[in-house]
Amino acid sequence: MEIPNARQFHIHPSQISDEAVSVPLGPLYRQMTSVLRLSKGDGVRFFDGIGTVVEGSIAHISKDALLVKIAHREQQTHSSHLSLAIGILKNDRMRFVLEKATELGIKDIIPLVTERVIKRPPQAPPRWTMIVKEAAEQCGRAWLPTIAPVQTLRDVLAQPERKLVMSPSAIQPLERTGQEESIVIIGPEGGFTDSELSLAESHGASLVSLGPYQLRADTAAIVALARLTA
Repeated sequence: MEIPNARQFHIHPSQISDEAVSVPLGPLYRQMTSVLRLSKGDGVRFFDGIGTVVEGSIAHISKDALLVKIAHREQQTHSSHLSLAIGILKNDRMRFVLEKATELGIKDIIPLVTERVIKRPPQAPPRWTMIVKEAAEQCGRAWLPTIAPVQTLRDVLAQPERKLVMSPSAIQPLERTGQEESIVIIGPEGGFTDSELSLAESHGASLVSLGPYQLRADTAAIVALARLTA
């Protein structure tokens, strides 16, 4: 039985045993005890990011650990068949996309370097992982999307899934894909170049449109994902 209004926290799978969850001294311990001021008997929920969700009440708090006795456990399957590849955006807009994609239950997020990408980090910044964890905690998701290594458009187009490239000039509207494994591909601010769109078509990708209006990249990403997950 679910505990009403229980706060949800992400925790490493190794900290969940058969009967209890152990939270050692660290950032999560301080958040629970000092920031939220949770105390013995309070109900909490934990998820490990790979489908396991446990609920229980705080049984013991010491100066270096917190122990939660598990009252309920469930294993949730990941039902999403969608990945998002998006041209790397400026900080606030990238945060928005990471948060909303997590809330919508997307399986993978692929940071994409294209011709018009301005910021080109060699790898995904660690703060992106923190953003998706916090978003999952807020919305109650049991699964965390995987943040893939930074890739080029050619890398993504070589993958076997169905590829849907958002282009305002496309004639074909975006339609639901059923349960087919698919990658939604969104360009950065300024969109894809003509040569990139030609490359996508040559790799069998479908160029699709979200409508007659030019949307910002972060808006386009969420509109596309929401339409496909509705």
